[in-house]
Amino acid sequence: MAGKELQDQLFDILNGRFASKSDLVEDLMKVFGYSKDTAYRRIRGQSLLTPTEVAKMAIHYNLSLDQLVFEQTNKVMFSFNAFNKFVTDFDDYFDGILSHLQRVRRIPDVTVYYSSLEIPIFYYCFFPELISFKLYVWGRAIWDLPFCRDLPFSFDLISPSATAKSREMLEFYLQLPSIELWSLNIFDNTLNQIEYHLNSGIFKNKSDALLLVERMDTLSHHMRDMAVHGRKRHLGSKEDLSAMELLHNEMIYTNNTIMVTSPYANGVFTTFGNPNFLFSDDERIVKYTKDWFDRVIEKSHPLSKGGEKSRNWFFHQLDERVNRSKTRLEAMI
Repeated sequence: MAGKELQDQLFDILNGRFASKSDLVEDLMKVFGYSKDTAYRRIRGQSLLTPTEVAKMAIHYNLSLDQLVFEQTNKVMFSFNAFNKFVTDFDDYFDGILSHLQRVRRIPDVTVYYSSLEIPIFYYCFFPELISFKLYVWGRAIWDLPFCRDLPFSFDLISPSATAKSREMLEFYLQLPSIELWSLNIFDNTLNQIEYHLNSGIFKNKSDALLLVERMDTLSHHMRDMAVHGRKRHLGSKEDLSAMELLHNEMIYTNNTIMVTSPYANGVFTTFGNPNFLFSDDERIVKYTKDWFDRVIEKSHPLSKGGEKSRNWFFHQLDERVNRSKTRLEAMI
């Protein structure tokens, strides 16, 4: 492939990631130290990129040169957040997610597709207690953080800065329109983790386990309220924010898969060693994921707005699971 042709393809991809060409130029100036004229000459192909510049561009923007050179290759470029920044405290984890959300926020007309076997992480952030507990579990099991490994769980283990970042993350998500696929076991993982840690004597205060289940109960009622109106809302608020379409499908068992789509840029996030995640904006992965979502949505039951019968049944089942867990915990405490 000629250098000019490869360069044209590179900038065709990058143009699709920015709302305007001037935004791309500004980013090239900041990242590569180009003057405005130099950046425009590279984009128009009037000046050829050097091999070093092509390599730097591929690394910085996570571009798969294999795909451009070989075209039919089955290799796909992913970035892995655990490689980008090792998690040494909870702030590190939030920083990684917030950096992605800030980029998504700059893209016009975005829609988020979210399929999960567990509550989407953003909704834990409605309650400092729930996100604290999830971070503690991940800190012990995944990140092997010493203060999680050596200390019993208590709500004060999460720092004020991490709590603030969790609220910021929730605020971002409440402003993004989303289409979400849930199954009946959406609460099971967290309820089981609460019971397991209580049985294992890991709670500093046993009553905190019961408080967590009560927060799950409140979350269920809030999710039901948002489903009824088809809009995201702050807890206890009647102000409608972004659109939310909630669907139920019991036939899919998948890891957390998030697809961000817009006329300007697309990308796919998927958990790998949850809560760590892979990201790709490879066009083939995006198309494959979009086709997958379309097929599953077609066979799913709507829970938001008009799906009253399915919604009542679904959230009744969630409430029953929460109540059973609460009864078991009360017997243990």
